[in-house]
Amino acid sequence: MRASVRRTIRRSAVLATATTAFAALAAAPAHAATPASICGSGYVHIDVETLRNSTTALARVHLLHNAATGHNCVVTLHAGATAGFRLPTGAWLTPQGSTTRKDQDLYGSYAGPVRAYAAGRCVSWGGMIEAGVGTYAYTSPWEHCG
Repeated sequence: MRASVRRTIRRSAVLATATTAFAALAAAPAHAATPASICGSGYVHIDVETLRNSTTALARVHLLHNAATGHNCVVTLHAGATAGFRLPTGAWLTPQGSTTRKDQDLYGSYAGPVRAYAAGRCVSWGGMIEAGVGTYAYTSPWEHCG
């Protein structure tokens, strides 16, 4: 009799553990996009700027470079406080001596990728997000030359 009670208890414990694990998996967000996965193969992260109100990170603007193609890429990713909310979000990139490329719309996770050929030139890059009662933006000076 004791053996069957132990088996029942063990089975209950295994089922409870499995149920908890499946519930955690279902509640977990899908694999989050990274700047490199958004820009594509061969892009390497070279700079980042955080857009924040006084205390909270709202978004991060990322600059990446692909040495094989000479292209740069900019992505503005929502931070935890704004993730999932469709907000005006933008990303832009200007190679020196060229026109600005921009992506700006209502997005729930990121704006971009914005790519441009910039081999041998400096770039100005940036992004923005509107959250609450403000617009938070960053535009770099001419930098990352080469």
